[in-house]
Amino acid sequence: MQDNSYTHLILIFLLTIIAANLFILDLKVFSPNSAILISQVAISATPVPTITAGQKDVTYSFCPESCLSLIENATRSANQNQKFYNQVSTTTNASRESYIPLGTGSTDKSSFTDLTSTETVIDPANYGTVKEAYFIASLKNPTRNGSVEAQLYNITDKHPVWGSTVILNGAESQTISSGKITLDTGSKLYRVQLKSTLNYTVTLDNSKIRIISE
Repeated sequence: MQDNSYTHLILIFLLTIIAANLFILDLKVFSPNSAILISQVAISATPVPTITAGQKDVTYSFCPESCLSLIENATRSANQNQKFYNQVSTTTNASRESYIPLGTGSTDKSSFTDLTSTETVIDPANYGTVKEAYFIASLKNPTRNGSVEAQLYNITDKHPVWGSTVILNGAESQTISSGKITLDTGSKLYRVQLKSTLNYTVTLDNSKIRIISE
């Protein structure tokens, strides 16, 4: 009877030890610290740095090689586009504008009248390669009767500058630019001609030639 009691005690003791071991094993396997250790082992094969914050790991992922390659290609393309833009901007900025003042005058005649105060000698070669040129006139018609016309005249070659005529019609005053004009090659004497269609006194307040060259 005593042997049976002794054997029973031994079994209870062994079962207690086994239960205690299983409990400790459960704690080690399923505890949060163990999960962190396992995650660290799983990601240790890749070069991803971790920063420990308290009991948790914060993982920062970096682009793989394919991602880095895309970024590099995009950067190279952006640099090429910027280089092209700079070249275009440089070419555009190479153009320059020049203004040649001509002067003022008035008339009440219905045919073109020479305004001698506006005479100017112009040689387009002095302005580089001329790309465009315009005649600009500030006209005034105080009575608003009829219209005012002005044009640029080549005295040297005795002909109006084609396309230079500007007309003020209905308004009291206005600054008007002609379409593109062509300045003859060489040194030429130019003057402005003015007329009032109904013989009312009209005025050329200001006039100039705009030259765009390179």
